[in-house]
Amino acid sequence: MARRKNLLADTDYTKGHDNRFQNAVSIGYVSKVEVNETQANVRVIYPDRVDHKGQPLITKPIPVLQVASQAKKSFAVPRVGDMVCVQKMANGLSSYLVTGSFFTTANPPPVIDPMLDYCIYDDGSTKQFDANSGTETNKLKGDVNWDNQGGALLKFVKDAEIDSQGNITLKATKLIIQADIQHTGGMTTTGIHTAADGPHASCGLAQGALEERLAAIEQRLAALDGQTAPPPSTEEKGCC
Repeated sequence: MARRKNLLADTDYTKGHDNRFQNAVSIGYVSKVEVNETQANVRVIYPDRVDHKGQPLITKPIPVLQVASQAKKSFAVPRVGDMVCVQKMANGLSSYLVTGSFFTTANPPPVIDPMLDYCIYDDGSTKQFDANSGTETNKLKGDVNWDNQGGALLKFVKDAEIDSQGNITLKATKLIIQADIQHTGGMTTTGIHTAADGPHASCGLAQGALEERLAAIEQRLAALDGQTAPPPSTEEKGCC
């Protein structure tokens, strides 16, 4: 009986590996990233291939496959040293495309849960979305800049568990709010704040307490006026 080949893995039984795509697909390492206003390219080095001088082959700048590049634009390029898959394009003998990178035993994945969308950056910052629970976790080493041209709505279906007491702490050098503010509940402030009538050392006393203090001051002023008032005048008597 003739040996039947698996159509999904047409193996060369002599060499022991699939050689159908040995010239169409190759594996190499990124040796240089070349990005400008029109291209997002890399150069790939093939350590197992050498040129006529015996040096490892290095490709010309070749494009990196993106998720989208027209109305929706995506940008991501591998780093120097990343192992990438290079595929020959059909429109030319020397046209190639980096289709992506992959993990190996020497370079294992950072997480193993297939339900995680995970990214770790060069500085150690991480972004993660857990499809198991719908939870997003970002740990960034730098600043966060949010420039929103439209409105913003922050809604919690259940109480936000910020800390054990449910408190939210915001630390900043200066907080600028250009809007009307409405709040319900008490307010405690310290320091000096500036209102329309000038600076205040506190948020002010209740109206009744302020009136009491003014009345007490007026009474003291009246008492002082009584102490310093000149004696009543008398008619001078003439000599007899």
